[in-house]
Amino acid sequence: MTVVRRLLPDDAEEYRSLRLEALQRHPEAFGSSHAEESTRPLSSFADRIAGGYIAGGFVDGRLDATAGLLVPTQAKSRHKGMLWGVYVRGNRRGSGLADAVMTALLAHAAEHVEQIHLSVAATNGRAIGFYKRLGFEAFGTEPRALKVDGTYVDEILMVKFMGS
Repeated sequence: MTVVRRLLPDDAEEYRSLRLEALQRHPEAFGSSHAEESTRPLSSFADRIAGGYIAGGFVDGRLDATAGLLVPTQAKSRHKGMLWGVYVRGNRRGSGLADAVMTALLAHAAEHVEQIHLSVAATNGRAIGFYKRLGFEAFGTEPRALKVDGTYVDEILMVKFMGS
């Protein structure tokens, strides 16, 4: 059975495990590194969950997908959110779980922001196609956005205007 819901601080252990898997398997896809995040105490993951919005996709009780929305606190930029931490466990890709998690996140976002921004590795065609299907549009490229083990990663910058 698949359940999609907002993560709670009690989910911190499962969230930490999935997050570290994501950072280890796909270092080019995230600004944080496995080395940095693996040293953080469990309480910091619980605090991250409590301090924001992270949608989680559970299959048979196991957390297999996440997507986070960060909304700035500054008045001038509170109208736009930032999508971050999107990851689906390998064996669940193509199952519709990513769609379900993003549907929940976008519904939440529609109540809080006017637009959502994201950045995605320029080499990740599958993710770029997924975001385009959800209504995100590319508006630029950040060259050398990340440097992973001495290799630069360009990122495509995308935006979705809510209600479009």
